[in-house]
Amino acid sequence: MYYVIIPTYNEIDNIEELITRLTKALSPLNIDYRILVIDDNSPDGTWKKVQEIMQRDKHVELIIREKKEGIGAAIKHGMKHILENTDAEYIVTMDADLSHTPEDLAEMVKHSRSADLVQASRYISGGKIIGWGPHRKLISWGANALVRILYRTGLHEHTTNYRIYRRWLAQKIVDYTRSRGYEWVIEALLVSIACGAKIVEVPTTFVNRVKGKSKLGVKDILGWFKYIVAFRKQFNIIRNTCRESARTS
Repeated sequence: MYYVIIPTYNEIDNIEELITRLTKALSPLNIDYRILVIDDNSPDGTWKKVQEIMQRDKHVELIIREKKEGIGAAIKHGMKHILENTDAEYIVTMDADLSHTPEDLAEMVKHSRSADLVQASRYISGGKIIGWGPHRKLISWGANALVRILYRTGLHEHTTNYRIYRRWLAQKIVDYTRSRGYEWVIEALLVSIACGAKIVEVPTTFVNRVKGKSKLGVKDILGWFKYIVAFRKQFNIIRNTCRESARTS
């Protein structure tokens, strides 16, 4: 069972196309799957559109939260729901703005059988970015380089939310992550590394948002950099805890 978590806030222009393309990508794979939309009570009625889709697609589910609390909080809410109410072995996370190419998910699913975390990557051979200017590319490159150097990850991609987690790792993410906004995306990856997860990067095409308004602002970007540096102490604590747990289990 694969569960795809899609956090939404004012994504009425994109959500139907995303679900349609996801369904086309997943249906031929001969796997059991569900698409779980976590909507933060979008003023534009995104949740109403999802309810319409649910009437004709039994694979789609919806959770409506009272207010906007951040992408990290939404994904974590979805993970907890799946872990507590299903026996799904794999949890997929992706954005709702069509920046994450649904057609790339088939290749990610193939690699998920031999990894604990599959990370879609723009920065390995075969990966690319469409629609970004030099300034945005430089910020993204700098953020990824900083994480790679500070934490010696050996990875090229750290800042995109397009991933597949195994069930055991999703439980660690729920247990150890604390942030609620965009920094959660990096925190979840660092928790995975601290807990010894086997991570595989798969190339993806990242497409800049065409419809709707981006939720990522300068404040979020600065928050990322600050959080990356400050998380080092917590990273070591989590790593030691996971090692101790592995020894005693």
